[in-house]
Amino acid sequence: MTATDDKGGFEVYRASKSALNQLMRSFAARHADDPRTLLLMAPGWVKTDLGGPAARLTTDQSIPGVVDTIESRRAEGGLRFLDYEGRTVRW
Repeated sequence: MTATDDKGGFEVYRASKSALNQLMRSFAARHADDPRTLLLMAPGWVKTDLGGPAARLTTDQSIPGVVDTIESRRAEGGLRFLDYEGRTVRW
């Protein structure tokens, strides 16, 4: 699945992710003085029931990256949207 929506599909999944992102952005704005770190994580396209067999990553590849990213960002404060390699994901 690409970031562009030129073929449609997965509407409910995409809507739920968009709603979560907006909820977190609003929460972070309302609590701007809160020192906690808020992370939204994109684990990558993972071979799961949802990702399917054609996905590029196994759980053994994705999960350590997610954990390492969480650990490395724990004291930053603020809201970040990151992938499993710690790279910023565009909103």
